[in-house]
Amino acid sequence: MIKIYELISKFLHFLINVLFVLQIIIMIVVFLTASYWFFDLLNSDIFSFAEPLAASISDFVRLFYDREVQAGGVYVDGSLLLFDIIAIVVVFLIAKSKYYIYLAIDSVNIAIKECKAQIEEKFNLELQKEAEMNIKKANNVAVLVRFTAKNMLIDATWGGDTGDGVKEKEDEAFKTFYSSIKNFTGCKFAKTDDKMLILINDFNKVDNLLSFIEVSVNKISTEMRKQKWLLYANIAVDVYDNKINFKTGVYPVLERLLSINHKNEPLCLGNFTIRYKLQPNSAFTPFVKGRYNLGEEYEVWVLVKKN
Repeated sequence: MIKIYELISKFLHFLINVLFVLQIIIMIVVFLTASYWFFDLLNSDIFSFAEPLAASISDFVRLFYDREVQAGGVYVDGSLLLFDIIAIVVVFLIAKSKYYIYLAIDSVNIAIKECKAQIEEKFNLELQKEAEMNIKKANNVAVLVRFTAKNMLIDATWGGDTGDGVKEKEDEAFKTFYSSIKNFTGCKFAKTDDKMLILINDFNKVDNLLSFIEVSVNKISTEMRKQKWLLYANIAVDVYDNKINFKTGVYPVLERLLSINHKNEPLCLGNFTIRYKLQPNSAFTPFVKGRYNLGEEYEVWVLVKKN
């Protein structure tokens, strides 16, 4: 369609040039014939060189109009005068037609811009779809959870060993957490030191998994509070595909995110946020927490549960 519009635009520009040349030719002819006619009335031969042109025009006009004009009691040939009047009218009509042709050119240019915009929009949509398809290839999710317990009855004022019983309470929290989370289907689990790793191979389950983790952590924290213990959870989440080496490309990222020590809300990097924003009806809203040096400087996001 753009090709057709461009051909129309070229034709209209060509027509403008033709009309412009025609205008100039007609104005020159009008000038010569009018000057010849005027000076001929004065019996002057200044424009005698235009006599052949004037004679040809007069002969042509007399085929349609053969009358003489009376000027000061003298009858003169009015064919040149009539020609000049008609020619001036033609020049005026050409000028008006050029105005409308310019309007038509503007309309064609607008149509070309609209077509190009539509093509560009379609191209961008195809690029976006292709990019989304590539992003969605990362379908595996890894969640790393660490619990930290603190005895509410021990502080700097009352004294006591702040580490007393902490390891046992954290292990208790992990056992309770695992007994709850193991009911979530499609997960793989691994316990390393003071952390638990949870893996799923379906990104569509990430909302359910993170919500399940949140509910479980809150339940355990509530029970421990009754025993005068505070329990905090550090949660890191990342997305990856099967081409990435998990031990070198994913797990170190999760550990670095845990080192930020953000409590009870999942932390992630930009790659997870980009993938997560493609999820319809997501349960969490990503917010930028800040930029952190995690070996390199990264923008870290926190996932906040929607109300």
